[in-house]
Amino acid sequence: MTFIRNMTRRASMLAVASFALTACSTSDKDRTAVGADSTASTGQPMAGMSDTGMKGMSASGGMGDMKMTGDADRDFLRMMSDHHKGLIAMAHGAKKMKLAVAADARKLDTKQDAELDAMVTMLEKQFKDPYSPKIMPRHQAMVDALRAKTGNEYQKSFLQNTVQHHQEGVRMIDDYLPKSGRPELKAMAEKMKAEQTMEIAEFQRKIAKL
Repeated sequence: MTFIRNMTRRASMLAVASFALTACSTSDKDRTAVGADSTASTGQPMAGMSDTGMKGMSASGGMGDMKMTGDADRDFLRMMSDHHKGLIAMAHGAKKMKLAVAADARKLDTKQDAELDAMVTMLEKQFKDPYSPKIMPRHQAMVDALRAKTGNEYQKSFLQNTVQHHQEGVRMIDDYLPKSGRPELKAMAEKMKAEQTMEIAEFQRKIAKL
């Protein structure tokens, strides 16, 4: 009888230990899952990701494979050149439409083209960088989506896209200005920000009327 009681006691202890190990394993998995869900939903960086890395992702919007050079002025010119290409592509399509928004598109096209030329020239002359700007994937998606729209729907979407595009640009400028090392480029960026901020307000008023 003593032998049976000892065997029963040992079996019970093994069952408890097995349950405890399973619970710990499940708890660890749950904590990992919750941590991943929290990161996805809040947009907070994962452990080990540097602030510099997050800023780089924010600036490019995860929209390209641009490698940072380490020079804030040069990197700004490259990123903003790519950014301008997106709005120029949208404006090229919109200015051909027989809609009121075509006039806005022509103005945007002219202004953004001139700024793009100035930035590419600065890259070539000051950094010996023959950079070829390219449209970011997210902006190309905007261009493609507009092709399927007509009338007021087209006008509203174009203006909304432009507002969003300008807001991105202003954020990029705000991130760059504290790091600026060239007075002429800082002045250009500040001018862009002022003009785009005014255009955001203008286009938001037009959207409200559509």
